[in-house]
Amino acid sequence: MPAPPQVVVTSYGARWNDPPRHDGPVLKLDVSGTLWDPAATAITQDLVPHTGLHPDVRNHVLATPGAGQLIGDTGRDALALAERRGARVHLDVHCWYGRHRAVAVAEEVANWLRGRGADVTVVHRHIARPLVHRNPTIGDHCVFCQIVAGTEPATVLRQWDDALAIKPRGGVNAGHTLVIPRRHVDNAVVDPAITALTMARAAELGAELGCDLNVITSVGALATQTVFHLHVHLVPRTADDGLPLPWTPQHISRAVGVTAALN
Repeated sequence: MPAPPQVVVTSYGARWNDPPRHDGPVLKLDVSGTLWDPAATAITQDLVPHTGLHPDVRNHVLATPGAGQLIGDTGRDALALAERRGARVHLDVHCWYGRHRAVAVAEEVANWLRGRGADVTVVHRHIARPLVHRNPTIGDHCVFCQIVAGTEPATVLRQWDDALAIKPRGGVNAGHTLVIPRRHVDNAVVDPAITALTMARAAELGAELGCDLNVITSVGALATQTVFHLHVHLVPRTADDGLPLPWTPQHISRAVGVTAALN
């Protein structure tokens, strides 16, 4: 009697920049843009603290129109590949965080495959990662969230799907620009994926300026942060502009002394 088809189903979150790596054939399913309505916050806000193993999250994801068809199509593809290759195959399912949709879908595809005689192993790669934030924006008490939402005036210099470039109020010079993510995170160390996207936009804009500049972001009040929504300063520089960096004179003197010693 032939051995049953073998399939390893792995869920993960794309935002962690840590995808699974396998030897052998791999099928990939991206559910990051489906099966979860971001506008349905009255429902989803109570589900976010749980994972796709929780029955309420599972039921919400699988009740989304098209979910059943997606499960069946994915299961058939994985089963056909395993039977054709005669070897273990991998199915990777990812959403953004790897906690909700990917987990629920991976479990349901695994159940579909088991019901057809497959030998299935399920791995949830990022299910235990921390819940970084629950809402796309914080709301009324964050001025940058208000700017993103369009409820607070600002001079918008550039817009992307994931970030804005704005002219700061009371900028330090004429070209001073802030790049802020549309999604709220307090500072640059809270969510590395959002920070990477924001820095990429700042670098893109900085390259267009074509001049010497400081690229600055701060973490915490002691590091001069005053607005607790991640933002990246682009500050163009010219010779003898007399503009100090945001460090105390004591720190500047010490840094000069260290540089002299190294030279």
